[in-house]
Amino acid sequence: MGSRRGFDTVVQNVSGITWRQGELFPGAEPGPQFYPVSAIDYLTGYLMAFGTMVALKRRATKAAAGWCASRWRRPDGGWSAAARYRRLRRRRRQRSSRRRKLARWSTESETPMGRLGHLKPTVQLSETQPHWARPSVPLGHNEPAWPARS
Repeated sequence: MGSRRGFDTVVQNVSGITWRQGELFPGAEPGPQFYPVSAIDYLTGYLMAFGTMVALKRRATKAAAGWCASRWRRPDGGWSAAARYRRLRRRRRQRSSRRRKLARWSTESETPMGRLGHLKPTVQLSETQPHWARPSVPLGHNEPAWPARS
């Protein structure tokens, strides 16, 4: 099952959620009832956010980096010159590495508001170069109408 794609309504059906929903809140007709929202999708987002908060708290309170850093401290609590130099070099390498990775995943587009830097489409096709057909614009920029077909 782990390698198969999921769709919220399908998951609700195969897991029995719709059956239980129908028992607790019968609809106009008896039988299984869908949740009024994409519950699985929302729950996945909430659980990812919760996991991130737990990881950040753990990093703040039980970080391995704190133990490593304590090995380079002088008895008076200050940093040795060598430790300060190592920390500075490591930070510069990390920043440089992050910038290179971000540059590989980024692109720029012309928008009505000027140039916009953003992430590239994640899909990679063998012959067709993916692109955004319409650039990002601020909310309220476009009239609330369907775009003309081309």
